[in-house]
Amino acid sequence: MRKPLGRGLDALIGDSGGGEAGGRDSGAHLTTAPVEHIRPGPFQPRIHFDEERLEELKRAIQSQGIIEPLIVRLIGAADGSDGPRYELIAGERRLRAARAAGLETVPIVVRELDDRAALEMSLVENIAREDLSPIEEAFAFARLVKHFALSHDEIGLRVGKSRPYISNAIRLLELAHPVIEMIACGQLTAGQARPLLAIGDPDAQLAAARRIAAVGISARGAEEMTEIHRPPKAKSGGRSGSDPNMNALAEGLQRALKRKVRVFKRRGRSPGRIEIEYYDENDLTAVAEMLLGNSRASMRA
Repeated sequence: MRKPLGRGLDALIGDSGGGEAGGRDSGAHLTTAPVEHIRPGPFQPRIHFDEERLEELKRAIQSQGIIEPLIVRLIGAADGSDGPRYELIAGERRLRAARAAGLETVPIVVRELDDRAALEMSLVENIAREDLSPIEEAFAFARLVKHFALSHDEIGLRVGKSRPYISNAIRLLELAHPVIEMIACGQLTAGQARPLLAIGDPDAQLAAARRIAAVGISARGAEEMTEIHRPPKAKSGGRSGSDPNMNALAEGLQRALKRKVRVFKRRGRSPGRIEIEYYDENDLTAVAEMLLGNSRASMRA
């Protein structure tokens, strides 16, 4: 069962008695409006719109009409006094599909909202439908922090998420821009991408992201892969018996293979050994191909 999202969609529709939704709101009423009188709002958190899903929605609207009204707010009278003009708060997919389906009018619920309440409603509506990508969510949460001075706890209460969920979402925006684009396009999940925050260098971060996406490394595998970039834990006792030359060799191999490598020095007649970690079956195949490729290149040389 899905966890309730704050006051959820009930807060979007409301009732004729009015109420608060994170900002000024003196009530709501249901009516219809010409599609050309509704403009997209500046608080729409969605960035990417799946064309295939829009086409499916268009066909459904052509067959059954719009079942759920759009949420709008009044922004003034239309030029030529041919009716009021509205700004969209929630339902941009429905509006786009309605236009594509050739509808002249759509059902709307008119709310009186300030800017913060408009962003909150649009965000809650999209989260309730699970329509937002992790990056779209992150940008919307960050906007509530930056422009409306809401804390992570306050945002969590409004959208029905925990404070760590909000904080982890916003942290994704600290990644290198190309990595953010990969998440936005669905090439990486948030779970696969979040461990990359441990990698400070943007180029190394992008290289790791591309390998995760190409090989299909799991979120857990991504965490293990980035362990080599985390600061080493302090060792108890203060004295290390490791060989600095072996450490340097291991670090060089780790940089070349982009994964944890251990080099064990031979002792007496016991042979030394090298351990190379892999994170799932796909990653094992990638390691094997990398090593075999190097071996074949040396043989041809």
